[in-house]
Amino acid sequence: MSRYIAMLVVALTCILLIRSTAQAHVVCGDRIFPTTLTMDDPGVGDEVSLPTLQFTPTPNSQNNSYGFEWDKTITKDLTLAINDDYATQRSASQHLAGWDNITLTLKDQHPCLTRYSHEEAVWSIGVIRLIPGTGSTLLRNAGAIAKFGSTAPTFYFGKGMGALTNGALRPIAITGEVSRVFSDRQSLSPNAWSYAASLQYSMPYYQQNVKALNIPQWLTRLTPLVEVSMMSPDAGTPTGTIAPGVLYDAPSWQLGAEAVIPANNATRQTQGTGFIIQYHMFLDTFYKSWFGKPLINKNLWRK
Repeated sequence: MSRYIAMLVVALTCILLIRSTAQAHVVCGDRIFPTTLTMDDPGVGDEVSLPTLQFTPTPNSQNNSYGFEWDKTITKDLTLAINDDYATQRSASQHLAGWDNITLTLKDQHPCLTRYSHEEAVWSIGVIRLIPGTGSTLLRNAGAIAKFGSTAPTFYFGKGMGALTNGALRPIAITGEVSRVFSDRQSLSPNAWSYAASLQYSMPYYQQNVKALNIPQWLTRLTPLVEVSMMSPDAGTPTGTIAPGVLYDAPSWQLGAEAVIPANNATRQTQGTGFIIQYHMFLDTFYKSWFGKPLINKNLWRK
């Protein structure tokens, strides 16, 4: 537990040290789509999630992970992301610890629809590659991490409800992703469909585009949300989670926390209700060097 507290202190210290007046990167019309925790958002940018702390109880052990993700823009619309987790598994009989396999994501964002500010629609396409053999041999032999790689073409989308006439409903937004996961060894690890969605209510949007409320500023930076993530293998039972929580958006960083609840009986047999905490930084808001701008200053969708 002392290690968990130490990592939280580090994250909060980083929060107190960072100041900026810029905004998050996934902007479409009046809408800013925040970074979600159990699924990816539909945008690209120079950013880093560090740390992402996830605590998951199982029937026989406590599984925790301490992760990171770094996204680097190649062009204005194309980004390459690398993410990994240091995983621990503690039970009455053993304690396992080590790095998970590395995952690489190449994602390209299409220009959002901006003929009218209230369209608030954006989408991206990408491919996710799980690289086998890059994680801990101890965890792999124990069956705690994947033994085989996979490749997943993925579609991402986001849609804000700014066109609705009811002002109280306009802050609502949905985001989602759909992947077809192709396994390197289908006979031992079947192909699968992976799909996820989030339902969000943006207080920043309400404050700026609907009605300014006379409430504490920190409340105007909150986005309550629910994320649902499912995995449906070609051979086997679907599993997934429901993650209600809240995001706090500052000008150059975001802090989020969610409960992670099993979505069906098959998932409940393997894990209980856990939680996830993530500190996310938008590097382009305070780095104007290589870390905060594209390698090539061009958008592949525009001349």
